[in-house]
Amino acid sequence: MQSPSLWRKPSPCLGRLQNHTEPKWNTWTLFQVDYATNRIQFGEKIHNFGLIQEKLARMVMLQYVTESMAYMVSANMDQGSTDFQIEAAISKIFGSVSLICSLSLGGTGQSSEPRLVERVLRDLRIFRIFEGTNDILRLFVALQGCMDKGKELSGLGSALKNPFGNAGLLLGEAGKQLRRRAGLGSGLSLSGIVHPELSRSGELAVQALEQFATVVEAKLIKHKKGIVNEQFLLQRLADGAIDLYAMVVVLSRASRSLSEGHHTAQHEKMLCDTWCIEVRLGAAKLR
Repeated sequence: MQSPSLWRKPSPCLGRLQNHTEPKWNTWTLFQVDYATNRIQFGEKIHNFGLIQEKLARMVMLQYVTESMAYMVSANMDQGSTDFQIEAAISKIFGSVSLICSLSLGGTGQSSEPRLVERVLRDLRIFRIFEGTNDILRLFVALQGCMDKGKELSGLGSALKNPFGNAGLLLGEAGKQLRRRAGLGSGLSLSGIVHPELSRSGELAVQALEQFATVVEAKLIKHKKGIVNEQFLLQRLADGAIDLYAMVVVLSRASRSLSEGHHTAQHEKMLCDTWCIEVRLGAAKLR
């Protein structure tokens, strides 16, 4: 897990989206948009069909999230951080999975020369294996997070053996549990950190984080050390952690664009808001 090249993997995934054989389409998304605006089926151009629009929109969103992850890991390294293995693993998993997404080219991309899509899909498959398979990296992400939470719960267990000497710690934990059950949250807020236009998405991120923390805590209490053998559960927890990290990086990137007045700011805000809504809905289903 200490591979120095793990952090590089999201960027080549993005690079595979560059259509080097057809310069007029600088990304595969634009290539598919061009195809959708010219392809006619059932007497109508297919870009007017809702399902095609959804595919193209999802491609744009996933590419934006993957770029944001790559930028975040690279920025942390540039600032001298040496503890970025989890972030790098998350970025590699997300990039290698998300960029093999549904295509709107039909059979044209596979059967027509020069078989552009066929080549891209061939090249992208290997990124699920390089620098540790995605399955192994998911276990790494989940268990690393469980380890930190486990230490916290272990400290509470020790405190319970001497409740009078650790009254402050126990009362604080009891208050946190009561707030959660009452639906009041932990008091965590991204207000003042994210751009004001993204305040609602920031709230969704906090809600998803608190929901995720509650689930992790419950599973650790239930399985204890045996959680290392609960691979189906660990995979779900890893996917939840990946989505949460994605929320944070897109909030950071979109906030910066809005603050600096980039011409793409409102488009980035839309992508960020959409992603945060999706992740929040997914977090609510995590059990």
